[in-house]
Amino acid sequence: MDDDILSDSFRKTVDFTSYDSYAPFLARFFEKPCKPSAIVDLFAPGLPDYLAVSSSTSGGLAKTFPKYNRLSKIRSSDAGSCAISNTRRKRTAAYVWYLWCDQINVEDEANFPAATVYLTCGTVADQRSTLNLDLEKDGERMATFILDHAAPYAAGFIKKWRSFLLIHALFAVGSRSLETMSMAFINTFVDMIRHFDLEFDTMVDCIANGTIPDLEGLDEVRHYLELNISADPERAAELRLLGRPTSRQGWCSHVWPNLRSVRGTASGTFASSVPLAQWFLGPNTAIHAHGYASTEAWIGSPYNPLESNQFKPSNTIIIEFLDTSKSDSISSLVQLWEVEPGRRYELVLTTQDGLWRYRLGDVAEISGFDPMDGVPIIQFVQRRHVAIRFPDFMVTEKELMAAISSVGPNMASKVVDWTTTIDDRCAPTTIGFFVELAGDQVSDLTLAPERLLDELARSNENIAWAVAHDVFRKPSVRLVRPGTFSAFRQLKLDEGSNNLGQLKVPVVLPKAAYVTWFSSWVVQEL
Repeated sequence: MDDDILSDSFRKTVDFTSYDSYAPFLARFFEKPCKPSAIVDLFAPGLPDYLAVSSSTSGGLAKTFPKYNRLSKIRSSDAGSCAISNTRRKRTAAYVWYLWCDQINVEDEANFPAATVYLTCGTVADQRSTLNLDLEKDGERMATFILDHAAPYAAGFIKKWRSFLLIHALFAVGSRSLETMSMAFINTFVDMIRHFDLEFDTMVDCIANGTIPDLEGLDEVRHYLELNISADPERAAELRLLGRPTSRQGWCSHVWPNLRSVRGTASGTFASSVPLAQWFLGPNTAIHAHGYASTEAWIGSPYNPLESNQFKPSNTIIIEFLDTSKSDSISSLVQLWEVEPGRRYELVLTTQDGLWRYRLGDVAEISGFDPMDGVPIIQFVQRRHVAIRFPDFMVTEKELMAAISSVGPNMASKVVDWTTTIDDRCAPTTIGFFVELAGDQVSDLTLAPERLLDELARSNENIAWAVAHDVFRKPSVRLVRPGTFSAFRQLKLDEGSNNLGQLKVPVVLPKAAYVTWFSSWVVQEL
């Protein structure tokens, strides 16, 4: 069939799909026993190498997506496995990524092992593919350093959030020569520095004495870590003279004079962590995005290095654009060359891993076009169906993010993290914000509820109407004690998530139990 006829037929006839379209087939991977006949050629030819697990930020069950032909490329590569570096080589990169994988054993009809499918989060699968990290060689790498990484390979397998961050911080701070940092999200960097700040004396003693701290969840990797730490009293003396991270702005620039770049997602809800991250870093270290990614697919690469929310769409998948101002039908889809600047579209994906016109739920805005080839440049706006809903109107994720951003500028105490819920403790109902601050200067936050209301009313005309008719009151702001959001991430892990690699805090808390949990950490209400 002619390619043009095939493309035209696809555009006119293939309908949208959602996760529910694939869930019954994905369930086959979790049957006991898992048989090749049930899963081979299911979404793409052969068996997938990975099942990538979503972060389940919305509070529902995690979603899984098959990833094909990742390990085969590593194992057939002339370059082979990622290089193990000499122990005397300078450690110039803090690589703060989780690397652990679970596995699904596939058995033949005689119940003998036939194949293995690895179960992990999308960031792990992507990083392993990028660095040529074959899972079969993990054992021989545990006590080694990969490339120029500051921490030993074993640090990527720690399953407790606080311990994971402190061990990476220990090896990073121990290296004077650090030039770059890399992690999934910019708030991971903030969490890591703040944990180091809280444990400053203990961690500096460990650097001085060449010891690994007594932290939860290190039993399986402690031996490998201890082989790779040496006493450095001179470095410890430098750090004691400098003081803990919260003692001065730009602390990182003194600890790592050559640090020039920190890479991590810093758009969308993660943007609220940028001011505090930059305060720790100082003016000479830039924050850059890795790209625009989801568990489902790689969406796009950074376009402008100075902008953390501008991306050029990937050419390895088909991305179509559903105009959010029109009906939810395939007739409202436009192609890459048909989008208009300034308009917002929901992204619809068709991938090599077996997704067909899959509605991602992300809304992106067209910010312009690349003058070299005319490809549109997109920026993330919000998740389409994340909102706080009231009887007569709703407040979107974008509006909530804009509201919290209006409070942060020029404050002495920076926002560490935040989330929201319906606050119906008294009438009329409003939006309740749980906010964690870095520092204890609360006086400049006394007007926060008024500023939040002003910004919400500016961006959503229904808010002003609701206030005028006494069906909405000024938003509540409850300050939680330091470490609350880090503890929440550990709570998610304790609930059964193995997704340490991409832990997220929802913009709107999806469970009453989470609201109760956050309420127990409140220290002050404004």
